[in-house]
Amino acid sequence: MNYGITDLSLFEPLANPDDREGTAYFELHPEELPGDCACWLPGSFFVSDAAFNFFAGCFHFASESFDYFSFQRFGEAEIDLLLQDMDRFLQSIAVEPTRELVYSRSALTFSPDIWSGLAVQDLAPAVYQCGEKMRTFIQARTKDSKCLWVLGM
Repeated sequence: MNYGITDLSLFEPLANPDDREGTAYFELHPEELPGDCACWLPGSFFVSDAAFNFFAGCFHFASESFDYFSFQRFGEAEIDLLLQDMDRFLQSIAVEPTRELVYSRSALTFSPDIWSGLAVQDLAPAVYQCGEKMRTFIQARTKDSKCLWVLGM
């Protein structure tokens, strides 16, 4: 399977859980969960697993115990590390991105080959815009709560 230019829509985050197509999304929730394994919550940020994959390394950097397939709470220290690494990553791909830089924070869950049909000049802006929206959400919405739940696959 290869993604093409029309699949760049996977990088557009969602704010409403009802807008999802299927369940292959990561959910970032900026408050304590209302119950065990609660998900698809109002106020969350939803990003497709294909897009999140490009940022998984940032989450691993912030928390060595990060698990792509579980629910994990990030506290203030982890949020700070996450935002720092996201900033570094986004700055690295903002000017003259290479395929290696764009994939530098990705997990091994998806092979880079699935995006091989797309030029890095098309892929990098989509990754950047998604990451910038995610970073902005995390920074703004966790300022008071000092909490971010990452609800994985």
